[in-house]
Amino acid sequence: MEPIPLTQASFAPFGTVIECPLSPSDKTFPIPPPTSDNVVPANQNTALKYIDVTYMKNRYGSAPSDVPAKAVMNMFSCFSQPIRVRKHDLGVDVKILERHPYTTQTFIPLGATRDSKSKYLVVVAPTLPPSSNGPFTVMGPPDVDNMKFFWAHGGQAVTYGAATWHMPMAVVGEERMDFVVVQYANGVAEEDCQEVALAPAVKEKL
Repeated sequence: MEPIPLTQASFAPFGTVIECPLSPSDKTFPIPPPTSDNVVPANQNTALKYIDVTYMKNRYGSAPSDVPAKAVMNMFSCFSQPIRVRKHDLGVDVKILERHPYTTQTFIPLGATRDSKSKYLVVVAPTLPPSSNGPFTVMGPPDVDNMKFFWAHGGQAVTYGAATWHMPMAVVGEERMDFVVVQYANGVAEEDCQEVALAPAVKEKL
């Protein structure tokens, strides 16, 4: 399975891609400024404000524990994944998928750009019906036969939709990548995060 470039169109079933549409060569405020429903001039015509680039969702009101959630921001420093070498192929193994049943989760790279020496992998899977547990004990397990693999660069942030199965963050390249992660949480482990182990691991070709 080979990753494809991350775009909003390709990722739409699983969440949102956040990416500035401006070119690196756009260094001055545009005259005349753009006019549309999702971008407006701001800060006395020194900035452009892009409206509703992603949506945070808090569905903890339907969680069994009735423990309320709060918005949290954490930081993850992600180091480059070991690369598996087999014949003429390079790849990584997908050993675990996780989901956050009642919240979206947004990963925002810090200090990285489109041209950074590292990229990150976005790996997602659809959810099967609760009656299709297969080898998993969790209700609504991942559909591993239809996993999707994307390359994301440092100029892109990504929001996983609530209850979207995904691989933990995986960075590939020469440099560490740091992410601010925004989500809701209530401190109840099974409601904040659910994991399944894949055995054997899914092989991802780079």
